[in-house]
Amino acid sequence: MELTVLETGASGLRASYRCPCGCSPSVEYNRGAEQVEQGCCCGNHFAVGPRAGASLSPTPDFRAEVQLFDAQWGEGLEAAWLVGPSVHGPAAEPDHMNDHDHDHDAHSAAQDRRSIDPVCGMTVAPDAARTMDLHSTYRGTDHFFCGKGCKLEFDEDPERYLDPGYVPSM
Repeated sequence: MELTVLETGASGLRASYRCPCGCSPSVEYNRGAEQVEQGCCCGNHFAVGPRAGASLSPTPDFRAEVQLFDAQWGEGLEAAWLVGPSVHGPAAEPDHMNDHDHDHDAHSAAQDRRSIDPVCGMTVAPDAARTMDLHSTYRGTDHFFCGKGCKLEFDEDPERYLDPGYVPSM
């Protein structure tokens, strides 16, 4: 993973990376914080803090990666990722022009394991979202989210995002 760190002041920074799915999740970390985390639309997870690597527990199909770096105020920090198979972006889509022998039943099963984030419209892996507590149940239906921001927005006003006239946007 390629980490990018930008100073946001004397005691703050913004850390981001380019996810294999094509998104660029980022977090804002302030000096002295325990850790900050952000989930990605594809189920990958990103954390920054003094012990970020120890806080992320690998799950099936996800591996942990850690990169050490120094904040501008001299504190040693970790950027940590849980990286799994992408279910969003061009890499996740089958190449129907060249892949004539793929298993249509397996492809259908994979499609069934996807969900659309009602807030931003991104494709989400429900199992990964459940693992990271990025799901909500509203009126008996489970909804899955790409990250904490979308989950929080949905939880504040689910009717807004479930209205047939609402157009998801990132």
